[in-house]
Amino acid sequence: RAKEYLLDVAGDGYVIASGEVRQEDTAEVQRACAGCAWHVCAATDCLGECTASGCSCSRSINPSARDGFARAAAQRLAEVAAGRDEVAYASLGCGLLRFDFAFLQGLLDARVPVTSVHLVDTQYDPDASGHQHHRAALAQFAAWFSDRGVEVYAHPSLEKFAFRARQAQVLPVAVLQVDCTELTWAFDQEVKPMLEEVLAYGGLFCALTAREGAANGGASGTSDAFGEVWRLAPESGRLRLVSRLRWRPGEAEPRALGEDE
Repeated sequence: RAKEYLLDVAGDGYVIASGEVRQEDTAEVQRACAGCAWHVCAATDCLGECTASGCSCSRSINPSARDGFARAAAQRLAEVAAGRDEVAYASLGCGLLRFDFAFLQGLLDARVPVTSVHLVDTQYDPDASGHQHHRAALAQFAAWFSDRGVEVYAHPSLEKFAFRARQAQVLPVAVLQVDCTELTWAFDQEVKPMLEEVLAYGGLFCALTAREGAANGGASGTSDAFGEVWRLAPESGRLRLVSRLRWRPGEAEPRALGEDE
C-alpha cells in the first residue's frame, strides 16, 4: 500500500507524503476519532495497534485503558501548551500509528496548535523486518496530517531522534510512550537520559504500560494497565513523577495511585 502514496523521508527525518483522501472519508474519520471509535477506510486501513491477547494494554483485555490514557495525556498536553503558538510532541515506539492518529486528531480538534510530531520506531529502519507495513502506515499518517498543517518526522532510533532534535533545536512539550515493552525496560538507562536532553522545561513524558510504570520493571502478571506522567522540572532539569493511574478491566475510570503504591 505504501506504493499508492508519494512517500519520502529526508535526512532530518522529515516525511513528505501525499495521497488522495475522499471527502466523505474525512468526515467519517473525524467523527469516529471524536467519539473514541475507529473508522476503517482507504485513508486509515494500514494503521493499527497491538492486539496481543495477553497484553493488558490491548482493547480485548482492558477496553478503557488506551482511550482513557489518551484523554488524560491530551488534557495534560493542552495545559502545558497553553499560550504557545507552536507545539511539537514525540511518540516513542509508535508502531502502526492508530493511537497517534486519533490522539493528534483530537488535539487539533481541541485547537491545540500542534505543528510537528516526531515518530520514533525501530521499524522505520529499511532493514527492519516490518518496515514495509510500518512505511505504509507512516504514509497514510503523514498524508492525512500534512493537509492539516502538521509536519511529520520519522526516526528509526532514540539516538537518531535525540541527535536530530538537538541539531534542529526542537524542544517537544510532550513525549508519549504507549505499550512499548522494550522501552519500558530501558527507561532508566536510555529513555530518561534522552528525555532530560530534549524535552522543553516543564515538558511532559506520558507513558502507558502493561507493568507498574515506565521506571519500574515491575509486576507483569496482571491484567491492569498503568499510566504515568513525568515532568521535566525547570529548576533541576530532571524528570519528576507527578501522576500515576491504574486501569482495571471492566472499570470505566482509572484509579489514582499514591507514591507508595
